Formats: sequence, C-alpha cells, structure tokens
Amino acid sequence: MKRQVQTLRTNRVKKAQLKLSKHKELGVRSKIDIHEVASLMDTISGRANIKNEAILFSLHMN
Repeated sequence: MKRQVQTLRTNRVKKAQLKLSKHKELGVRSKIDIHEVASLMDTISGRANIKNEAILFSLHMN
C-alpha cells in the first residue's frame, strides 16, 4: 500500500510540474489563477496533504 501511495504522489507531482511549465510558457494568456498555481507549487514542494488522496485511493481499490 505504501508503494502505491508513493506512486500516486509521484504522478501528482509530475502532473503539477507539467501544468506549471505550460503556465510559464503561456504567460499572461494562461487560464490558471494564482490560487491554483500556489496549490501546484505546494504539491511539488511536498507541503500538500496527501492523506486524503491515500484514503480515496484505498477506497477505490476495495
């Protein structure tokens, strides 16, 4: 289970990095607001809470 949670976190971080890189490329034309950017940055830096996602993932597996 722990490995699956780590994989879930890794995938989430990669998606966040991709969104932020697209946001950087688009500049002012980006449709992402500042709150979402802050949330993505928290995800990448590891400050985001993954407990809720682990619970949802385990419920999905059952």
